Amino acid sequence: MKAQVLAQVLQDMVGEAPGVLGCALVEAGSGLLWQRAGQDFGPHLVWEAAVDYWRLQERLHGHFEPLGPLGAATLHHRLGVVVVLPCVPEHPLLLVAVGRHREVDWAAWQHLNLRLAALLRQAMAPAA
Repeated sequence: MKAQVLAQVLQDMVGEAPGVLGCALVEAGSGLLWQRAGQDFGPHLVWEAAVDYWRLQERLHGHFEPLGPLGAATLHHRLGVVVVLPCVPEHPLLLVAVGRHREVDWAAWQHLNLRLAALLRQAMAPAA
């Protein structure tokens, strides 16, 4: 999938999700930013830093085994919420979103994430 197509898909997701300020697709292992949309949070590298929360859980997963696999990491800060979702776990890609408290329908956001995952899987599938 071309970068500008991915950027547009992410921008459309932000537009469909009231309260979401921005989002990014990030590699879980390296923190490499694939693409982002919405508000620019400046040089603070919010997207890449949020992935560290995911990696911490991966390192400590044994302690959380009775709860099952991690479905999302939700971080409530005073001025907003950061949500990290697995997007394409087999690659592994994460969708990081920043939103306003109580203004985002996070269940609807998860459905948008599933739609993005399907598009990415199709784009990354080997040519027949």
